[in-house]
Amino acid sequence: MEYISYCGLLCNECPVYIATARNDEQMKAKVAKEYSSERNQFSIEDINCYGCFWEGNKTSKMCGGCEIRNCAEEKEVKNCACCGDYPCRYITAHVPEESENRKRLDKIKASL
Repeated sequence: MEYISYCGLLCNECPVYIATARNDEQMKAKVAKEYSSERNQFSIEDINCYGCFWEGNKTSKMCGGCEIRNCAEEKEVKNCACCGDYPCRYITAHVPEESENRKRLDKIKASL
């Protein structure tokens, strides 16, 4: 079963989601290292996500400040394609048109 986030990401293919679901500390360490930058440092504890709809993400370092997630929750939509404002400024800024996530959302929008 596909689990699609607000922005069109397939959660079941996301390394953060997979590492969390498996409770795999080695994978969490690897993902934390790969996702860290000078601006944002992630620890094993930060790699903790069960998808956008999980209440714990509101305070998670990975997703707590996600503009797309916060907007979709406020509008109470299943995903961004279900929103009357799609594609909005958040989607155009963070989800490139040529990306699989955007194509996935466009396909959902077309089916509504």
